[in-house]
Formats: sequence, structure tokens, C-alpha cells
Amino acid sequence: MSTNSLLLWQIIVKDLEAQILSGDLAPGARLPTENKLAEHYDVNRHTVRRAIQELVMQNLVEVTQGRGSFVSRKRISMDYSRDIYASTDFKITLAERGHGHERPVRVEPATMQMARALQIEQSDPVAVLDFIVTVTDDEPLALTSRSLPLGRLPGILEAFDDVGSLPKALEKLSVRQISRKWVRTRSRAASAEERTALGISVHTPLLIVGCLFVDLQGNPVLHDCSLYAADRVEVYSHSTKG
Repeated sequence: MSTNSLLLWQIIVKDLEAQILSGDLAPGARLPTENKLAEHYDVNRHTVRRAIQELVMQNLVEVTQGRGSFVSRKRISMDYSRDIYASTDFKITLAERGHGHERPVRVEPATMQMARALQIEQSDPVAVLDFIVTVTDDEPLALTSRSLPLGRLPGILEAFDDVGSLPKALEKLSVRQISRKWVRTRSRAASAEERTALGISVHTPLLIVGCLFVDLQGNPVLHDCSLYAADRVEVYSHSTKG
């Protein structure tokens, strides 16, 4: 199809698409307003709106009510069917401070959610470790909290302090293989502290992914709750059983 045979809105799509793919419009960049685009291309706002709709359908642009249109950021795919020991392109490091707490490694009474997942009493002690997940550009992708039942895993914090790795700490306690039993997702608005930690705007929601790991005997040993920047991630699973 030649340029001459394109409709006006298609010409706008082609032009903006080229700017996005070339990097002239960087991920996260705000597009000009509909009025400015209409003036630039000498068309009416309806034509511009039709072009923006097409770019949204192509996942090149995101529209936020009250803020405008933005170039979509690259989405990271998270495979939740992979084993916890599998190699990954993501870097998981212990947080400098806890997520909403003073310390990233601590012992606290199990919350209702933790107790239900780990099959313990709500007052039972759990070890909680807070991590930061980053990608190759070192931009924060997620805040992760991992909770383990101390009654079932006595000495887990001492083992973690000794080896500096949660999988290796579990191995040190003779828990050599764990697997995901279920994965559950939901979303909510981010708090001010969470927005700062993840570098997201007030309009970007959190994608919350919780999962439960069990040992070879089927005993719950680890509850993982990760808060992802929803505009940067997509979560999928091929074979995790619910």
C-alpha cells in the first residue's frame, strides 16, 4: 500500500510508529496532545484519536485518563512455571530496608494470608526476607517478600546468614527441592513508598503475584509475594497446578 492510498489516520500511525521504533520517541515519553497532533498533521482531533487507538492496539502507546498518551515501556515476561532454582536474567538482591519495615530480614507473627498459605496458626512465627528484583538495566521491577514457617524450618535465618542465598539455605536444612503449588494474581494501587521504590507514577497499578512452594512431601515451606510495576511485566505459567 502506497503512502498516497493511506487514510489520514493511517499516515499518522505510520509516522508515529516510525518515531517510536527508531527511538526518537523513547519508552515512557509523552506524546503531544491531540490538539497539537491535529495541528501538526493538519487534521481534526477525531482523526488523531483514531490513530492513537490503533497505536494502543499495537501495544506501542498507552493512554492514561487525565494524563495523556505515552509510548509503551518494554514489558518483561515472567515465567512462573519455572523452578525456583532455574537460572534467570533477573537479579534478586536483599533489600537495604524492609518493604514497609525497618529491617529486610526479620521474624514476625504470621499474618492471616501467610498462615492460610503456610498452613500454620496466625500467631506462629515466620521468617520474612525482603528482596528487590531488577533487570539488566538495573531498573527495579518488583519488591518481593518471602515468608517461611520457623516451626517447620528452624535455623533458616542462621543458614541464610551463613550462605547468603535462600535456595542454598534451604538445602543446608536438607530441603533440596521445592516446587510451586499455586500462583495467584491481583492488582491494587501502589503506596507512596512503593511508587518511590519502583520508580512508577501514581497512575501505575501494582500487579501482585503470590505463590506457594512446597517440599517433596507436600509441606508448605515458602510463601512468595511479589509487587510488580504493572506497566513493565507480564506473568504467565505453562504447567503450574492450582
